[in-house]
Amino acid sequence: MISFLLMALAALSAAGQVSTKTAELGWLELPSFSEDPEHFFVSHHTDEYWGKQRNYSLFWDQKRQIPMWVAYPLNQGVIGKGKRSGAWQYDKFMASKKQPNLRRTYQAGSVEGYIRGHLCPSNDRMRPGMNEQTFYFTNMAPQDPYLNGGLWAWLEEHVQQLALSAQESWVVTGCIDTDQGNWVTDVTGKRIAVPEAFFKAVLLRYQDDADNGERYEAHAWIVKNRNYGFSGFDQKAEALEVNIDQLEDAIGLDLFPNLVRLVGTAAAGDVEAGR
Repeated sequence: MISFLLMALAALSAAGQVSTKTAELGWLELPSFSEDPEHFFVSHHTDEYWGKQRNYSLFWDQKRQIPMWVAYPLNQGVIGKGKRSGAWQYDKFMASKKQPNLRRTYQAGSVEGYIRGHLCPSNDRMRPGMNEQTFYFTNMAPQDPYLNGGLWAWLEEHVQQLALSAQESWVVTGCIDTDQGNWVTDVTGKRIAVPEAFFKAVLLRYQDDADNGERYEAHAWIVKNRNYGFSGFDQKAEALEVNIDQLEDAIGLDLFPNLVRLVGTAAAGDVEAGR
């Protein structure tokens, strides 16, 4: 495991009561989390022509001004068809004073050169109303521009293709901020933490036609916030892949806890261990 990830992540292990919302909502993409005055949960939905649709949820770090994670279902229905809206705007589900103003990209701080990186990708939400919500400032974190247009873009496409090969899938993408020393600002001068790395995890459900059952599979990656070059992304992503247990140990989160309720402790353990 990458050595810098062995540090305890204070932001992801925030003091406070473990929320019951993960179990109450039952959504498979949601990690377990603790809320306190600086860390809180927000869920987004849209009213589409076929009814209310869950878009994505996030866990916001008010001090660092970035989402610690964003979680969402992923399938052809929610991907839909349309075009990138570019509708950069404040999150309508949260007070604007609690978020940065990212109508322009990040300004200089202790470091510079970072751009607005989506955690729930625009390309995963091509229905107009849902796509506009992916441009909420709360779905952004400072990302190396060459990572954003290189390995990270490849990984987003790879996860989408995995999702489309399955009956259902659920994704968690998050920020890893261990040293907490790098920052940039928004246009007003508000400080925003620059993540040291990002993680992405996907849970997939496949229908097993042989015995009319189903099976679950999971994949995860830890990616440093840097330039990985311009080619060979499949090999590079393979080298960065970890199982869910390893990712949980690194970030201090319990990912996909609702899976246990569906398949039992032993089967969920096999999925998380990559067996």
